[in-house]
Amino acid sequence: MAFTLFPKSIRFFDMLIKQNTILQDVSADLNLIFEDSTKIDEAFKRISVKEEEGDELCREIARQLSQTFITPIDREDIYRINLTQEDCINILKNIATRAQISGLSRILFPAKKMLADVNLMITHTGEMIEALKAQREVGPIVRRIKNLKNECHMLLGTGLSEIQDGEVKEFKAVVDIIKWVQVYDRIEQVIERVDDLSDAIEEVVLKNA
Repeated sequence: MAFTLFPKSIRFFDMLIKQNTILQDVSADLNLIFEDSTKIDEAFKRISVKEEEGDELCREIARQLSQTFITPIDREDIYRINLTQEDCINILKNIATRAQISGLSRILFPAKKMLADVNLMITHTGEMIEALKAQREVGPIVRRIKNLKNECHMLLGTGLSEIQDGEVKEFKAVVDIIKWVQVYDRIEQVIERVDDLSDAIEEVVLKNA
């Protein structure tokens, strides 16, 4: 049987797609938490399991990179996409952890809507990786992601204004404000990191066009 490195190297696309699927699953469960707070415990358990799977896959991709001579795209690009997707998974897990520990007394619409938009952004990054594998253009997908990011920024401003302008009558309300500021901070982090992921994939597509 002839020896070839290519069949091994082509698996990187499949591994990145699998990693993105984990990212989408974590995002979907986080959205469930912010849609129905009674589901928080079971959704958090699934997120924790998926995050562990993501950690293992991230390490496996790095290990394969160190052992493979030929890669379908530049190894630094695979490394960047791998780490950025892992960062997104970790931030989403942090938001879920914050929601579970804090025991949010209410779900604010801007947070719920932003996470729904982030979920769409993540789905689109999956489409971008598929397009990268198939050597298709990603311009229209990138524009959809940028539009969602802009909507998130408007929602973030609205959400922060609402909690800061609200009337504070008791200490519990102050604690609630602090909790939501922390949640919004992490949501902003994941918005920016998913946008970074989109940029990273777009750059690779253009480089290999």
